[in-house]
Amino acid sequence: MSYLDPTGFLQLLISLILYILLGPWTLCLVATNELLRLLVSLRLRSKYGGKISLVPKGSEAIWAFKRPNRPRVSTVFLKLDKLITCERVKQTFNDIVFQAKSSNGEQVYSKLKKIFVVKYGYACWEESEEEFDMEEHVRSLPDNKVYSKSEINKLIDEWSYDMSEERPQWEFIIVPRFVENAGDPETCLFITRLFHAYMDGLCFTMLYEKYLTTGYTWYINPFEFRIPFWKKFFWYMNAVAFGPYATLLLIITKTRKFWTEVPSNGSPPTTRYSWTKGMDADMIRKIRKKMNNPSLSTIMVNAYVAAAKEILPVGRLHDLLRVVELSAFLPYRNERPQNRFSGFYYLINSRQPDFERIKSTKKNYWKAISGPWIPITNLLIRSVGRFPVWFHFLVVSGGPNSLVMNSIPVSKTKVIVMESGTMLEVFTFSANPTDTGVQLLCASYANSVRITGMVRSEYLSESEFEDIFVRIPDIIDEWAQKLADDEVELV
Repeated sequence: MSYLDPTGFLQLLISLILYILLGPWTLCLVATNELLRLLVSLRLRSKYGGKISLVPKGSEAIWAFKRPNRPRVSTVFLKLDKLITCERVKQTFNDIVFQAKSSNGEQVYSKLKKIFVVKYGYACWEESEEEFDMEEHVRSLPDNKVYSKSEINKLIDEWSYDMSEERPQWEFIIVPRFVENAGDPETCLFITRLFHAYMDGLCFTMLYEKYLTTGYTWYINPFEFRIPFWKKFFWYMNAVAFGPYATLLLIITKTRKFWTEVPSNGSPPTTRYSWTKGMDADMIRKIRKKMNNPSLSTIMVNAYVAAAKEILPVGRLHDLLRVVELSAFLPYRNERPQNRFSGFYYLINSRQPDFERIKSTKKNYWKAISGPWIPITNLLIRSVGRFPVWFHFLVVSGGPNSLVMNSIPVSKTKVIVMESGTMLEVFTFSANPTDTGVQLLCASYANSVRITGMVRSEYLSESEFEDIFVRIPDIIDEWAQKLADDEVELV
């Protein structure tokens, strides 16, 4: 499994050679593109009079690359114990969110009043011709109907795809009456549809923490998190030294798939969605304590693998699984919405027994997170995003990963949303324009953990996917019980 390791003497030598051979050409390409951006910017100014401007950040512009049946919209579900009204949401945004000012007096969330478009091959922000109206961004489903999990699941596919470019591409949807499982009390769903170019998951969480909730407590405060200088120094030196070789690895593995396709039944490919029931965080803490503190995402990825091994026929799950885990570039300097996501890569040997696999995954995980992957991936996204949209396929296209994992810690304590209802649980589905087999998102809130999943229909049937997600919480409980009873010998 060493071919994913971008560090070593040979890798350093290859990086030096690539610097010498490709460095001048790369600089020339970047300089040419920056000149083109200047010319396009001048053209936009002369033709549209400042109404349309280039997206300056490549990590936002990268979402301009559009592919059929690949969602670019994130959906966030808050389950509340009381109904939140459309009027309350509109009032909160008009009176509080859109009045928020930065230290230099500019509106913090002015970007939410703009439209994401493509002009002359580049991603742009367009000022709406009409005055911004919150009425167009909040709607409610009928209150004379009680919606079930299966009914919401069918709607997620519709909500995950692109919105009209006639207005800013985000909205809130209220489901007044929702019952997840038979016998549960009625709750309310407060749903956000958000085109990913506007902000990443952490910025979205920061918006809620400061303006939309009361009682919020951070797991990790994005403004206070600090990495010691000596660690950052070696982190970035790793990225400089092994960057070209690591980039070459990413390009080479673009052509390889770490998942097996289901034979087509003639139906067009689509994306399926599901989520687990809420899992008791205490059970996960017991596993972490007994296993010498593997990360939450390490445990959840392995729970998915364990469930898939039980549900899928022999041979459908690859022996070697490649995981990319998304991460935020911390700390954040201010609350202004932005994209600072990155990722790191590691391997899982699915043939190993569960606890042995968790241990080896933990080792690969920490080696990957401390290596050069995070700064390199972030630099690639920011750099390629400044090029014309058709360049973005270098980052977005392809699907060599078995799994994409994203872990989002929400609040450690329960919160009240917009002075209305208490948030009982949260789960979300992130945008994913790649061909990756399965995307998992783990949301931690109060004392509960939820796993959501998006899967390409070529990878899992609907019943297989749902069965895996039903099984994951049971596996977590079984692992915690075995470890508590000392049924497993940990070496």
